Amino acid sequence: MNLSEKHFAVINPAKMCQPMGAIQALLGIKNTIPLIHGSQGCSTYMRFQLTRHFKEPIEVASTSMNEKTVIYGGEFNLMKALKNITEKQHPSLIAVASSCLTETIGDDMGGIIEKFKEANAGKELPEIIPISTPSYNGTHVDGYDATIKSLVEHLASHTVPNYKINIITGNLSPADVVEVKSILNELKCDSIILTDTSENLDLPLSEDALSLYHGGTTIEDIRDTANSKGTIALSKHVDSAGKLLEKKYNVKSISGPLPLGLENTDTFIHSVCELADLPIPEKLEKDRGRLLDAMVDAHSYNYHRKVSIFGDPDFVSAMARFTAEMGMIPAVLCTGSESPRFIKDVQDVSREKGFKPTVLAGGDLYQVHNAIKENKSDILIGNAY
Repeated sequence: MNLSEKHFAVINPAKMCQPMGAIQALLGIKNTIPLIHGSQGCSTYMRFQLTRHFKEPIEVASTSMNEKTVIYGGEFNLMKALKNITEKQHPSLIAVASSCLTETIGDDMGGIIEKFKEANAGKELPEIIPISTPSYNGTHVDGYDATIKSLVEHLASHTVPNYKINIITGNLSPADVVEVKSILNELKCDSIILTDTSENLDLPLSEDALSLYHGGTTIEDIRDTANSKGTIALSKHVDSAGKLLEKKYNVKSISGPLPLGLENTDTFIHSVCELADLPIPEKLEKDRGRLLDAMVDAHSYNYHRKVSIFGDPDFVSAMARFTAEMGMIPAVLCTGSESPRFIKDVQDVSREKGFKPTVLAGGDLYQVHNAIKENKSDILIGNAY
């Protein structure tokens, strides 16, 4: 197994910045406005990329920092942005995510938010929470994790047991979130999805004007996470909120793996059933049998095909396991995150399944390209952009 060497330039990184992950998490919350405390270009970039990918209208507000505010601080811009959003859009939640600019100059977002609340005492205000997401550090996965943790940290409240299971989805597509909800429905498991992008990022075509997001997880749901029986993170890299709930409210926390493939999906379903004390329904047993049948039917086509995989760390390690289950050989595995947990997961599955891939932790697509030429992979699995 070859770990990536030190490189001094990045060509086509297999990652995005922290605020992008924050926005993806916030788009799964009902009646919420994400606010980037930074330059206009930061929020424009988020809107452009997400609109192009999901083909849905995306709204992200900005404090529009400029050269002057960099020198004197962004308090005035943030206060003005909070006032405009509160008065014009009346959201239930404003989530303020930092950027590399505001993190570098050291703006105290929490202090500015408290000052705004004091200046508007007596008025009906939305929930306002700060999220630290410096663009120069970590990846979109870290931004997602920080956002879910901040939501729980500021909103969760212990009242009475709700007998539900919290599910932290991570950066899944809306269709994948729908599938997770379908499995939970088959199990008859009441759950709180953190956060549910399946409606806001997969909207039915209608003539409604762009407005606040009407679907997704509610503020009340997030408050109620402190009263659940347990939390399951579908990623070992987005489990900070689960650990916080376990430490503060004694809500049991389980980290990953992503339920992709046979073994990982078994682990997810067994975790849910154990936490909620539920039996596995016959339909899911039959679905599992159909998957096994499909894997056997396709074995002659897949056997010993070399596959290269890039993407988020949990996706890559889970897909490596799934392709190995199908008799394929994971030859090149790349993620943009320099994650020790990713390396350990890959080492574990490599040892179990008996293959030795080239591992590029913190790698880019240029390195993937060269590794594929060297390993002569048959199939490449990753995102299209």
